[in-house]
Amino acid sequence: MRFGIIGCGTIAQIMHIPYVTELPDLELYALADPATERVTTLGERYNVPHRYESADEMIAERGEELDAVIVLTPPSQHADVVETTLGAEIDTLVEKPLSVSVADADRMVSAAEAADATAMVAYNKRYAPAVEAAREEIAALDQVDKITAYDVDPNHGRNIEEVYDLVDGAVPESVVETTREKQLADSKQVIDSDDDELADDYHWHLEHICHDVNLLRGLFGGVESIDHVDLYADGRYATANLVYEGGRRCTLDSGLSDRKWFEEFVRVDSPTGMIELSFDDPFIRNSPPSVRVKRGTDEISDETRTPSYEESFKREVEHFVACIRGDAEVRTPFEEGRADVRLIADLFRQTQGAPLLGDY
Repeated sequence: MRFGIIGCGTIAQIMHIPYVTELPDLELYALADPATERVTTLGERYNVPHRYESADEMIAERGEELDAVIVLTPPSQHADVVETTLGAEIDTLVEKPLSVSVADADRMVSAAEAADATAMVAYNKRYAPAVEAAREEIAALDQVDKITAYDVDPNHGRNIEEVYDLVDGAVPESVVETTREKQLADSKQVIDSDDDELADDYHWHLEHICHDVNLLRGLFGGVESIDHVDLYADGRYATANLVYEGGRRCTLDSGLSDRKWFEEFVRVDSPTGMIELSFDDPFIRNSPPSVRVKRGTDEISDETRTPSYEESFKREVEHFVACIRGDAEVRTPFEEGRADVRLIADLFRQTQGAPLLGDY
């Protein structure tokens, strides 16, 4: 199965390129990135025969030869690329978030509906064995009193530099400026604000917590309402009180810190115990999440286990391939990605009293 990768930055080099080259029956057939020297270096390193500056060039020249692509461009560029790949009937995996704006998400959902091709959002955490184990534990609970989701990032670049030797590349200034302009315009439009700083805050939190929002969706279903949202610490932190299906209440905390460590967990409290799903740094390969189950009224039991060291990014690609072959159903469709964008946009719309988009 011949794969193309569109966008060769950090997550492509750490996760997607290595796993496409490692998995049996997959061939990394083409790369595209506006930083041409990066494409050249990676092409030589991984023996990739076809190298391009843009997705349009790749699809125009190799579209009939490609079986699938992974889209790893900035989110504001996803819609243009995806319309091209799905328009060519190429199975398409798109890195999260699906888009910056709901309008672009709508375009991609329409393209997926019209195409005879698999379309899937790359929410890797949904494919982690620990998440599957936590889902079983949660399903066994008679009652859920409270859900807490906490995700605070460090300066990831500092940690990545200690672990990986990534290939740098100079993206043309015109591409950088065009991407920045569209990102800002999309952010302003979707949160209904002309404030540049608020739009930048939205974009950062969107990229940061879309994983958490989708993980909660997989565990608890859709969000029925947003009760309250606080944005504070110069926009670096946000706290939202959400109500999920069945009236289950969740506090979602999102933040950016200067500290060195990464911290993310989902905790579920019941009348007689708690279940906690904890994640390690997502940029460090094979750092698996763990599940802690603590119970007790008269006596206390407390167990923490790591179900597997399998990398969720690798399992995600394996699932995508299984969907292409008709052996599995898409777990994270574009419609979910669109609902996640709508929800995160509404967190910001609520802070300024703007009408909510709903439908998540």
